[in-house]
Amino acid sequence: MSVVDASRRLVSELASMIDKKIRVVLSDGRYYDGVLVGFDHPGLNIMLRSAVDEKGNRVPRVMIKGERISEIVIMEEPLFNPEEFKEWVLREMKIPDHMVKVIPEARVVEVQGRYRVGEDGVIGSGPIAETLHSIYKKYMEYRRKLVQG
Repeated sequence: MSVVDASRRLVSELASMIDKKIRVVLSDGRYYDGVLVGFDHPGLNIMLRSAVDEKGNRVPRVMIKGERISEIVIMEEPLFNPEEFKEWVLREMKIPDHMVKVIPEARVVEVQGRYRVGEDGVIGSGPIAETLHSIYKKYMEYRRKLVQG
């Protein structure tokens, strides 16, 4: 794997954490728990909202410089798993494997080169998009139950 691919993968992973609860551990051992609003690349400066520090102090927003970050821990698993959803599409629609592709850096599943399905739903219109939406709703319901235990 090239350095460019590794960097792209890192940015993709961070992007998948946006709007998710994370813990940012600082190099001095302090930490913030909050919802990731955004980050910059390559500095890895991070903005959290609804943040709470290790002492329980609440702040509406906090910007953390990348050079102070020791660890970033995701506190909640994303509901949508593109690889798993691809299997649902193949099983439910009974279409050939080559017609369903996962685009990992975008965290979406592309169906027939026309329709995209991601965390936010289905992009596209027509009967196939409606079928994908139905599969998506069942899948997300399944994932919510799984996460809730």
